[in-house]
Amino acid sequence: MSNEQRDGEPAPEAPHGDVLVGEQYYILASEVAADLPKLVLKHDEAFLVMNRRGDLPNLPHTEFGFYVDGTRFLRRLELRLHGHRPLVLSAGVSEDAVQAAIDLTNPDVALGPQVVLPGRSLRIARRLTVHSAQLYQQLIVEAFNREPLDISLTLHFAADFVDVFEVRGHPRDTRGRVLPPVVDGASVHLAYEGLDKITRTATLTFSPPPDHLDEAGAEYRLTLAPGGSAELTLVVDAAVEPEPSPPVLGYGEALRRRRAVTARLGGADIRSNHDLFEVWIQRSRRDLHLLLTETPDGFVPYAGIPWYVAPFGRDALITALQVLPFEPAIAAGTLRFLARHVGRVDDAFTDQEPGKIIHELRRGEMANCREIPFIPYYGSVDATPLFLILLNEYWKWTADVALARELWPAAERVLEWMLRSADAHGGYLTYVRRSPRGLVNQGWKDSYDAIMHASGHLAEPPIALAEVQGYQYAALLAAAEMADAMRVPDRASGLRERARRLRDRFEADFWLPDEAYYALALDRAGQPCRVITSNAGHLLWTRLISDSRAHIVARRLMADDMFTGWGVRTLASGERLYNPMSYHNGSVWPHDTAIAAVGMRRYGLAEPFITLTTGLFEAVLQFENMRMPELFCGFSRVDGYGPTQYPVACSPQAWAAGVVFMLIAAMLGLTPDAADNQLTLNRPRLPGWLSWIELRDLQLRSSRMTLRASQGQDGAAIEMLSRTGDAELVVRR
Repeated sequence: MSNEQRDGEPAPEAPHGDVLVGEQYYILASEVAADLPKLVLKHDEAFLVMNRRGDLPNLPHTEFGFYVDGTRFLRRLELRLHGHRPLVLSAGVSEDAVQAAIDLTNPDVALGPQVVLPGRSLRIARRLTVHSAQLYQQLIVEAFNREPLDISLTLHFAADFVDVFEVRGHPRDTRGRVLPPVVDGASVHLAYEGLDKITRTATLTFSPPPDHLDEAGAEYRLTLAPGGSAELTLVVDAAVEPEPSPPVLGYGEALRRRRAVTARLGGADIRSNHDLFEVWIQRSRRDLHLLLTETPDGFVPYAGIPWYVAPFGRDALITALQVLPFEPAIAAGTLRFLARHVGRVDDAFTDQEPGKIIHELRRGEMANCREIPFIPYYGSVDATPLFLILLNEYWKWTADVALARELWPAAERVLEWMLRSADAHGGYLTYVRRSPRGLVNQGWKDSYDAIMHASGHLAEPPIALAEVQGYQYAALLAAAEMADAMRVPDRASGLRERARRLRDRFEADFWLPDEAYYALALDRAGQPCRVITSNAGHLLWTRLISDSRAHIVARRLMADDMFTGWGVRTLASGERLYNPMSYHNGSVWPHDTAIAAVGMRRYGLAEPFITLTTGLFEAVLQFENMRMPELFCGFSRVDGYGPTQYPVACSPQAWAAGVVFMLIAAMLGLTPDAADNQLTLNRPRLPGWLSWIELRDLQLRSSRMTLRASQGQDGAAIEMLSRTGDAELVVRR
């Protein structure tokens, strides 16, 4: 993702006196917001970040707000009772992640010289949901006093219409103009005309009409009899001209429609004997579904809340790979979406080239005004090979001939870009930024200072990242398999030969004999970056390297300077730029650790795989609501303490939510071959703390199976509990 630098990262010296670039996308960490628990909701292009009261607090430089299409339409929404903040009784998000349910009560309030509203006389049930581009709020106020109560309930609101990049801290020289607010009966219209000449309007509609309404707030003066109640609703409609707004619904209907979307997703169900492990699974599935956006091409996972509610090529592809065995529809939607946006022209401003897969697509004023290049932006060196990998993996699970034929022309363009780009750089996929506003580094570690030499000096482009060559290798083999499936076998043999040559060349150029490890990258001069990083774990995942060296890499990843006890550091603790609180130079990314773990499993290294799986599971137990964050700090594990949180990590985040599914598939060694209608379980193995796990309604081609894996004498014992269709199940020990 394109968060090039996060709060707290060191600023290394620029090579040869150059000025460092990349800070334009720095994300500021608010000293206020970082300490506040948050609740989040999302539907398609709209999302909400609120505190535990359900408020959007009136605080500067925070991410709280209601956003649509990359713009914050509402920055403040605060509920007050006689001018006081209600007390929180309970707060959370429903199990299906579509509704915030918050129960509030009143503090002791002096209403006059001798009149006091005793504490806990009222219950305020506050419910919020997001549907389409609308925020719905329902308030049910219940009285439990012995005498009638006269209460004043107010909602204070404000809109700022700032681009999400402004919220992140990106400065702008000029902005558009705020239009005069309009109060119309029970509605208030707050509007802004941007520099892109588009008018964005937040319309707040109250029901029943409040006793007083102006451009900054609404007041209800209610009289509640003992045991009486009142119901109040607010709808915030975010409109972007010239698009028409959807009809405003009642709260119940909006909630019903929102839930209907989640119900359509389906997929295999996963159960286990371990209650907390199952909580992790269900939490991750809810987070994944929360982050899905329905497009004309199908469901696409957006990267994370709050900073990355947008399509990201790399993130979507890896997430779709993680959950492919259990929710193949996500892969289908992702592939179609990315194929529709494949690069068609050569454009330096967006780093676009024919055949490239997008990195990021934004909608908002700054994108429209080309203040940022994400319109879409193609500065990603790894999304393109990952597209081919996902297409082949989807084929292995589904043998979906129709989709394969539909996507094959796009796949050929993608393959041509990969071959052409590699041929221009000695067989390696490399990157160099062409856009003045683009990303300096274009692998998954895209912080400006993430690719360095042992001296701490930053590598100069064009840069060939180690893991990207692994992706290229896997993509060449994937494309060869797809060529066979599409009945162009002459193409396949040449692709396999290229993969073989790449493997030989990579071993010669990237292996560091003195370190017994692989270089992070090669720089412009072909010099290796001799630093120990987690990138080599991706080489295990793609099976680029030999068995003997895979064992060496695995041992190095498990050494104390890399393995924290919770996960694998992105950069070894002995390296010059190591900082466990940085974004990519010593932190732990759960998806990165899972990729290394699954890679170890692919080489038959069961013990380190189990160790990393256990570390991630024990880490997620320490996070609020068992929600795996985007990353956490890379401090070593200390008995009695949990992992240290990273202050501005996205939570939820798509490929963090996908981690548990990736690990489960690797535990069972799921190896599909839908073309032959056969599912193989290679050396299934469960951690010692997991007695059994069931996959219910697992689909291969047109067959569905329910499998149970249990602890056995030699690995896991497998039972087929049910099957519809004629798929064959093979277990290999």
